[in-house]
Amino acid sequence: MASGPGGGEKGLEFEVRGGPWEGFHALVFYAAVACAVLATAGVARMATGICAVALLFYSILAVFSSPTCLVILPEKKAVAWERYRFFFPFRREFSRDDLEEIVVQEWGLSGAEGEGRPSGRSLSYSARVYIRQRGGRKHRVYRSEMSGSPAENRTRVFLVVEALSAHLDLPISYSSR
Repeated sequence: MASGPGGGEKGLEFEVRGGPWEGFHALVFYAAVACAVLATAGVARMATGICAVALLFYSILAVFSSPTCLVILPEKKAVAWERYRFFFPFRREFSRDDLEEIVVQEWGLSGAEGEGRPSGRSLSYSARVYIRQRGGRKHRVYRSEMSGSPAENRTRVFLVVEALSAHLDLPISYSSR
């Protein structure tokens, strides 16, 4: 989480990772790697080489020019999602009245946070934070990283939920599987 300007207003801002957009561009990147391997092997060398370079530049441009950020606007008691698709900004703002609750979901914690190994990595652990609208639609705010330990990810979840609940005064719903 970083504090910074959110669309010209002072707000708390952090990046939301994952989703179908990033997944699609990961597949494009792997297709670029496959074309590069085929070009190196001599299979339609010119066509697969050009295809590899084009797909590689497309995937780099798409991933680095297309972040999604959540901006908490404490003055307005609102939250805004800023999405960029190839440097074109899209902004959706929701006031406190449009939002119902913060939903925290955790999977895969066994025992006392992994049997007393706070630095151990656990690929089976996952945590997600959503904001639910009044109509029932959920917007993902945070997804745990695979590189951190469960204790580190729980700390990040706590910080995100604490920031949201402090500024928006929303109730928190917690579930564990």
